[in-house]
Amino acid sequence: MLLGVDLGAGAMKVSLLDVMGRTVASASSHFATHSPRPGWAEQDPEDWWRALCESMPRVMAAANIAADQIQAVSFSAGTHSWVLLDEFDRVLRPAVLWSDQRSGAEVKELQERAGEAILQIALNWPTPTWTLTQLLWLQRHEPGVARRARRLMMPKDWLRWRLCGEWHTDVTDAVGTMLWDYKAHAWSGELLDLIGWPAQTMPPVVTPEAVVGRVTAAAAALSGLQVGTPLVCGTSDTSAEAYAAGADVGGAGVIKLATAATVSFVDRQPHAHRTLINYPFAIPELWYTISATNSCASAHRWLRDMFFRREGEDGAAVFAHMDSLAAAIAPGSDGLLFHPYLLGERAPY
Repeated sequence: MLLGVDLGAGAMKVSLLDVMGRTVASASSHFATHSPRPGWAEQDPEDWWRALCESMPRVMAAANIAADQIQAVSFSAGTHSWVLLDEFDRVLRPAVLWSDQRSGAEVKELQERAGEAILQIALNWPTPTWTLTQLLWLQRHEPGVARRARRLMMPKDWLRWRLCGEWHTDVTDAVGTMLWDYKAHAWSGELLDLIGWPAQTMPPVVTPEAVVGRVTAAAAALSGLQVGTPLVCGTSDTSAEAYAAGADVGGAGVIKLATAATVSFVDRQPHAHRTLINYPFAIPELWYTISATNSCASAHRWLRDMFFRREGEDGAAVFAHMDSLAAAIAPGSDGLLFHPYLLGERAPY
């Protein structure tokens, strides 16, 4: 068996696959997103670890297999989110998510001061989604945290590090920080200097399929995995999804409706543009370009919880009730339009 770990916006899903790629079993565990101020979106990395340790035994029980039947584990998660560790490898603050909008002032400044240079080096235009702008906010508003930072990790990489103690990321997540020079294939000294962020905090970069570590005895005792199980770096959720959907050649496209929604187009070259997002694909020499909206299924859930759900009601049943109400309304909803700008926006703005 092969095991995939996907860290979503509100839940972790682990899936067991056979060597032909068929899903044998899956399990999931939910966790909370916190918004201590309007526009903020944070999560506790320890909640991710708890979800991992809960889901692993459940998926093995569902498939009726032992841990020694798992030949390798790989990881995926959304880009842009980040975790900071201190010199003792302790998490310094809650993880800031891709949907966080706190860095609006820093975005405006960076667009005016160096927007075109950033676009040329990092292939993307500054918005609150990117790690570059969020780290500039951090230095100005939480300078003590910034000074103590010794490692920066993306969510999937922090989870894998908890299992093996090795520190890496893949090139897609590297581009997702807006601190990677895609031409030089290295962390950009110019962009790091632009925000005064130390280069030594950035992880080594490998290909998504690289085996970067093995499960330690301590992690095996907590997670239920076998000691020594190989751990594959993995990549961003959208890159993994596009590959799994069969969009593995130039010209292919994928529409994804999840917490956020994306339209991805695969090509042999990136398309630098102020309102599009560009990433290296999981397949070498290919790229995918995205147009995205921040709130898709999350807007549907917000509607349910704000207007329809009552204490103790089953969420799926409430969604079904909403569907029945919607079915009684003529297409077009009497002209009602909903703009899903619950957490800012990406495309087309």
